[in-house]
Amino acid sequence: MQYIAIDVGAGTQDILIYDDEKSIEQCFKMVLPSRTAIVAERIRDATNQRKDVFLDGFTMGGGPCVRAIKDHLKSGLQVYAAETAAKTIYDDLNRVHSLGVVVIPDGAEVDSGVIRIETRDIDIPAIRGMLGLFGMDMPETFAVAVQDHGESTESNRIFRFEHLKRLIRAGGDIQSFVYARDTIPGYLTRMRAVAETLADFKLVLMDTGPAAIFGAVPDTVPVSGANDLPEPKIVLNIGNGHTLCAILMDEHITGVFEHHTRQLDIGTLDTYIDKLADGTLTFEEIFESGGHGCYIEEIPDTMPQVIVTGPNRYIAEESRHNVTFAAPHGDMMLTGCFGLVKGLLSMKGDR
Repeated sequence: MQYIAIDVGAGTQDILIYDDEKSIEQCFKMVLPSRTAIVAERIRDATNQRKDVFLDGFTMGGGPCVRAIKDHLKSGLQVYAAETAAKTIYDDLNRVHSLGVVVIPDGAEVDSGVIRIETRDIDIPAIRGMLGLFGMDMPETFAVAVQDHGESTESNRIFRFEHLKRLIRAGGDIQSFVYARDTIPGYLTRMRAVAETLADFKLVLMDTGPAAIFGAVPDTVPVSGANDLPEPKIVLNIGNGHTLCAILMDEHITGVFEHHTRQLDIGTLDTYIDKLADGTLTFEEIFESGGHGCYIEEIPDTMPQVIVTGPNRYIAEESRHNVTFAAPHGDMMLTGCFGLVKGLLSMKGDR
């Protein structure tokens, strides 16, 4: 059986065609530009052509495309957006309107001279066409990771950490972070948009952060008759947009902080790691410095091994900690996909 795992980041979408009849090292894989990067480039092209744009489709990841939207508006050009697509910019449509974006009802049309740009995190025709070029069929089951702040008209950083807090308090194991189509909370609008995009496929979803955390560590194989639990770990994922760091104890996330990678240097990051491990890092310290937040449920007895992954992991090369650079199955860029496969198999009862 084949499955397709897609980890959607700010810079790349990392794709693994997982085949349960092959070793994972033999499975086909790709690292491609993310849809938000592609949409951003299309908006910049329209800016260079001095053309207005119309955003239409689904709520998707922001970051690069939102920055391109703001630059387009600053250049004196117009941005139209259907309501659902407009929530890519902000959940509060009044705030979107205040930027100068003209928000119109879903299904409405605009002047034919405007460049229409489709918003979605997963481009099915593109993936199907790419696989077809190599004689490969599209798998029937998808496992997708996106970072979902949750729909909130106030602070989406606070809202996101309230959500993560609930999942950690509910157990914090990988199954706590995996959703089937019918279990996605209503406020996780980006995940629900992916589910709508993939309406014709079987589907599981995860947040990108936990997918990377669980994917970075090897599976624990119990020794017959042994009662030893796996050693606690701190797993640090330094992504293109965000950095997430978690305490992993007995394959459960028990504490986490998340920040914007561009706002971190190694000195600050090392301090946050120390304070996460000893339980003194607070939500306020991360939030007030511009990050998303922090939540700690349980800490290890001593500083555990620090495992680092992510496309910007070079930042940790000067760390004062004795770090291990993870390359699960020989490929650091597929860390999130490996976590997705673990999540998918946990839902199927195959772990």
